[in-house]
Amino acid sequence: MKIDFLKTGIITLILLLMTLLIHTAPGVIILLAPFSLIPGVYLYMKSKPSFYVMAGIVTLISMIFTSIVAFQIVLAILVMSYVLGYLLTQRASREAMLFIMTTLLSMYTLISVIFLQLADLAPTTKTWFSDLKNTYFTLVKSEIEAGNVTKENVALFNTALDAMQIQVPGLIVFNLFLLILLTLVITLPILRSFKIATPNFRPLYFWNMPKMALYLYFIVSIISWFVAPEDVVLLGIVLNLKYVLEWIMFIQGLSLLSFFLKVKRIPTVFGVLLFIMAFLMAPVTQLFGVLDLIFRMKTKIKP
Repeated sequence: MKIDFLKTGIITLILLLMTLLIHTAPGVIILLAPFSLIPGVYLYMKSKPSFYVMAGIVTLISMIFTSIVAFQIVLAILVMSYVLGYLLTQRASREAMLFIMTTLLSMYTLISVIFLQLADLAPTTKTWFSDLKNTYFTLVKSEIEAGNVTKENVALFNTALDAMQIQVPGLIVFNLFLLILLTLVITLPILRSFKIATPNFRPLYFWNMPKMALYLYFIVSIISWFVAPEDVVLLGIVLNLKYVLEWIMFIQGLSLLSFFLKVKRIPTVFGVLLFIMAFLMAPVTQLFGVLDLIFRMKTKIKP
């Protein structure tokens, strides 16, 4: 397939302008993210050599002239554009796209955060929460002396912050899942308007994770038992990968619940209550997701 110089030039210019915006105001990525894959995926589907040329030019320029944060964001856009384009050529289902892209982007994001923290370009969550605790204690010190706030209240606040700190990677994965979902909802119909074949989402009760996710879940869980706290980088990668895989098992658990509600024809009101309980009892939902992948529990549910 030959290089389409016109399309390559236009898409390269679009992504370079996007790079400049991200470099100047990184917060603008919140608005650009749901639309950011459209140019790259379009070019990939029209001409793969053109995509590679464009990606090389944008990567080189952003690496030399932009900040490390802007470079990492632009690189993520290029990688995700390639992944989505490849999945489209393989005729993958939308839910497969959602799972694969969420997993890859989550690992890329979490590892990038670890890199920035090791390079002292970003504070660790421990440092950030520690500063927040100290600020809070400074503000309420006089109130404690006056008896308006008890030390037990401060201890309770610190405990709550510790719990939030533990949940940070999980919250990142959850938000990236929502971002990928929104991106697919926006991107695929637009690509379809350019005569690019795109799939439709199947109902949640039809969703099934690949067995590889289950194997990785067990492998990572076992490795996490033997990683010492001193191995900061390895521990961070393993734990963050575990968060991603736990989220995938959680989605599989929701799929099983959705299938159960469909087959048993549970009234909508009770179905909503069960879904609320599934979110409140996430570890239990994850367990059912694991059991579904092991024993194919959907096949055992009869009307």
